[in-house]
Amino acid sequence: MSTDGIRARERAWLARLRPEDEAVIGSAVSDPMLVAEVVARVGRAAAGWAIEAGQAMAARRNVHGLSDVRYVHFRPRRSYEALALSAVVSLSGDHTPPAALRSEVSALVREAVPRGVSVDVGLQGVQLFHSDFLGRLFDWCGAHLPAESRAEVMRQMSADLFEGMAALSALMAQEFAVTRDRWLAGAAAARQEMVRDILAGREIGRDAAMSRLSYDLTVHHLALIAWSDTEVDGGADELADAATRLLTAAGCSSVLLVPTGTAKLWAWGGRVSGPPTPGPDRQSAPRNQGFPPHLRVALGRPGYALAGFRRSHEQALAAERAGRVGRSPGPVYDYERLELPILLNADPVAAAEFVTRVLGPLAADDPAMAELRNTLSAYLDDDRAVSAVAERLHIAKNTVLYRVKKAEQLRGRPVKEDRLAVHAALNFVEVFGPPSQRAD
Repeated sequence: MSTDGIRARERAWLARLRPEDEAVIGSAVSDPMLVAEVVARVGRAAAGWAIEAGQAMAARRNVHGLSDVRYVHFRPRRSYEALALSAVVSLSGDHTPPAALRSEVSALVREAVPRGVSVDVGLQGVQLFHSDFLGRLFDWCGAHLPAESRAEVMRQMSADLFEGMAALSALMAQEFAVTRDRWLAGAAAARQEMVRDILAGREIGRDAAMSRLSYDLTVHHLALIAWSDTEVDGGADELADAATRLLTAAGCSSVLLVPTGTAKLWAWGGRVSGPPTPGPDRQSAPRNQGFPPHLRVALGRPGYALAGFRRSHEQALAAERAGRVGRSPGPVYDYERLELPILLNADPVAAAEFVTRVLGPLAADDPAMAELRNTLSAYLDDDRAVSAVAERLHIAKNTVLYRVKKAEQLRGRPVKEDRLAVHAALNFVEVFGPPSQRAD
């Protein structure tokens, strides 16, 4: 069969997708101009299938995740949808990426470059997407195409998809080059490069570094990471204002702000006379100061001089990761409060085994078990003072006693036998969720 004949079958496939897939278009989070362009080029059914595939790939990536903190802010759903829409266009035999795709790639690259993500990482992401998308495409072909023509059509689809991904990779490489050149030309880049050198432990001239940063590195430091769940106009100024207010409230006399993207900020506060002291109500501090609900903050512990500058930041990064992947409601993720769960989670498999062994049935992802865990955690927090627990949870003392007894029955042994282990396991589940929710 000729190439034109095979592509005719490809175009027929694009039009044969299930009618109900068309409804998926309404759930898209991609640029409406991109969706409209793809619909015009390949039809609503094919565009809907691509959006559905992109959403499925994003959901799978969210479950398995990436440990590299550079990817924490990456929003996979919009990006995977955009890539899938571009990919389905290439199956029509037209390997030119949609014009509206450039704005999506540009936005992604603008977030990546300030985080130190290289073009190689971006291209690797395209390769991983290509493999996943091709697998889903072949699954569909195996289920819907006639056996006599399946092999030829799948070969042509594979070739067309390869060409489309090559064009997409070229576009991404171009955007990386332009964006990185622009970034490196800015004064902010020089400050961030200096900070990254300090954090990496590279040899620096301390006095020259302090001059460039306009920040004293010889004092006590408190590191902070602020970010927004959504991109809003003036978001960078909003983050800077929030970080400055929190660090000033902690007693810092100097502040260093280092934007690392359009919706994220690293910050340090310095104090000469002693360690900065964040307020006692750290969990609700941003809300108490009138900060918007989409703002989040991760705090390290105070540290001294260069070593403390680095260590406090590392702790803030760990608290940020816990806040993003865990269950803790925020808006402040404080390393000092989350330290034990974070340390346990250094080995997630061992942590899950520990929690399951210590809590038994209480570790289940179930509302009734969650209620028992909450009561038992308060009971241990308040040193088994039933009246204090009842007041805190707004329940009767008999209810506290009943729930504690029920929890002990489920575990098969009294809490007092391994109180520290139980308290640690409950704290871990409060932050990261039950083991049954965690990826293998």
